[in-house]
Amino acid sequence: MNLESLFRSRSNDIPTLHRIAHRSTGAKDLARLLRLGSVLLAAGTLAACGTSDEAAVDAASPSQGDSGGAEGSGGSGGSGGPLSGPGGDLKGPYMERTLGASDGTERVWLLRLPAGYKEGMLADVVFSFHGAGSNALAQFTYSDFMEQADRDGVILVMPNANDRVYADETHRLAGYWSGAWEANLRERDFDIDHVLELVDLLRSEYNTGDFFATGMSAGGDMVSALACFPDSPFKAYGPVTYMYYNEAECGSAPPRPFIYFHGTEDATVPIQGSDDPWNDPPVSEAMQRWADHNGCEGGPTERAVSDEVTHISWAGCDASTEWYRIEGGGHTWPGAVYTDRLGYTTDDISASDLIWEVFHR
Repeated sequence: MNLESLFRSRSNDIPTLHRIAHRSTGAKDLARLLRLGSVLLAAGTLAACGTSDEAAVDAASPSQGDSGGAEGSGGSGGSGGPLSGPGGDLKGPYMERTLGASDGTERVWLLRLPAGYKEGMLADVVFSFHGAGSNALAQFTYSDFMEQADRDGVILVMPNANDRVYADETHRLAGYWSGAWEANLRERDFDIDHVLELVDLLRSEYNTGDFFATGMSAGGDMVSALACFPDSPFKAYGPVTYMYYNEAECGSAPPRPFIYFHGTEDATVPIQGSDDPWNDPPVSEAMQRWADHNGCEGGPTERAVSDEVTHISWAGCDASTEWYRIEGGGHTWPGAVYTDRLGYTTDDISASDLIWEVFHR
């Protein structure tokens, strides 16, 4: 039985893995497919996450999903991590935990300890934020930092957005990260507070080193909000498919290492900017603002990585500042599993690998 048949025999809700089985061309692709399969099979079925089939791996969907999940641990099977840890038993590749937040809600979040983790071991922590309408499990599988985390002994944390506290459920911002999709409005702080509470909890339970933040789409907006927070506990930032810089909000923050990725054919977040209600400038302008904030000298330098990927960076910066432009790229995570719905995904680079390099320079 081949991999495609194996996965389809275990679940009817993995059409994306079905497609990937045909696209895997080498040992690295095969290993990644096996990791994703172990996570999804450990979760039972993708439908249990409350998202559509593809949203569970897209990590950014225009329709609202349910963060869902029961209190306790993940399902059986999987790879990486110890057998147990504070707050629950780890039976699979991740541990599902809950935290009573200061806004009065109980929040579900995912924790993954690296393979070979031992109590008291010093470990950096990477937070990975999902897109609007997605959830923590979707972002875990889509960004797929498992191999890097095991290699370098890093803890992975995937929070869920709080989509049930906005008083006016008809408001255009209801159902998203409170620190996202409102960069210039700053109407709510529930999720920013929750992230800071999670950081405090992790510091109390583990011997943590540096903290880093990455995320997809609205999760990238959340990453930007944290980068603009003057007392942010995070050391470096890696948003994908959405970022912002607002001088009034970000100006008092110190220089922040910043890496970003955006496709030229992103129909969800156009690279040329957008009108009301988001009023985003072109990505090139927003990144120049980050470069100015980080003390970079002059304009950027462009370098062709491949026929479809260009690396844009600045020199003389107080904190590294760079981004990757993907010609023809959609609202997707470079190097991730392929999905038709959100446009083209390049295989020429891996956003996860490049973000990891910035985080651990």
